[in-house]
Parts: sequence; C-alpha cells; structure tokens
Amino acid sequence: MKKTIAVIIIAIIGVCIFTGCIGTAGTMILGSIQSHPKEGYVHKEYLAEKLTHPKNQLLTKNEKLKAAKNICALKHLATNKNSSVLRDEAKAFCSLKKNDKIYFHDLCIKCGGGTLPTTGYLLIRDDEPFRFIDIEAKGNKVLHRPVPIVDRLH
Repeated sequence: MKKTIAVIIIAIIGVCIFTGCIGTAGTMILGSIQSHPKEGYVHKEYLAEKLTHPKNQLLTKNEKLKAAKNICALKHLATNKNSSVLRDEAKAFCSLKKNDKIYFHDLCIKCGGGTLPTTGYLLIRDDEPFRFIDIEAKGNKVLHRPVPIVDRLH
C-alpha cells in the first residue's frame, strides 16, 4: 500500500515537472513576493502625461486665484457636490502655496488617455503634478456629446 502511494506521488510530481506546473507555481509565488511600485504610481503617471500635453495653458496669478476659489467652492460640479472623494480632491485648491502653478485644459482630447474632450485644471505643487480637476460635463442632445457645465472657472 505504501509503495502504491509513493508511486502515485512520484508520478504526479513527474507529470507536473513535465508539464511545467511547478515552474508556473514557482513563478507565481516569486512574482507575489517581488516589491510593488509605490502607492499612487499610476496616478502620478496620469498627471505627468497631463503636464506634458501641448494644450496646457498656464494661468496668471489672478486667474490662478480665481480658478482655485471656484474649484474650492465646487463650481466645477453639477450633481456630485456631496461626493466626499470629489470634495477632498478640491481641497488641494483651497490652500494654494506661493509657488503653486495651475494649468488649464480646454476641451483637450486624449488628455490622460481618454477619448472624450476634457476641460479641467492641473495643480502643480513643488514642480510636480499634484492634482487634476475635471469640470463636470452633461450630455448635449444637439451636439451628441458631453459638454462642460461651465466653459472655465478663471
């Protein structure tokens, strides 16, 4: 009986080695042990892509202050003003630092990978892309596409 069990176990191991299932399992185990990129890595790449887009318009100091005030007041939102996530993202614009910059994207297609026109503001803090806020869009039956609820906030 013990010989039969031993032969079966050896046969299973042999088949696994022959078909590569042990190699696959080993690769899966080693892959899960490897270090993962820092948290927010994808978000930083998304913002960096927006920063290099040719449709960027750097706002003047007065425009920057006006845009930040309107974003802080959630004027870029039509229906989601109660969303805690969207409110938290807008808070970054409520307390601008001296060297912060804000870029405006006006109906920018493929800004950050999307294929729909995006209108929004990109906050640069410490020379790094920090936050992007989209102006919410509503469907337009005449144009058959989404249209921002406001043209601009500055």
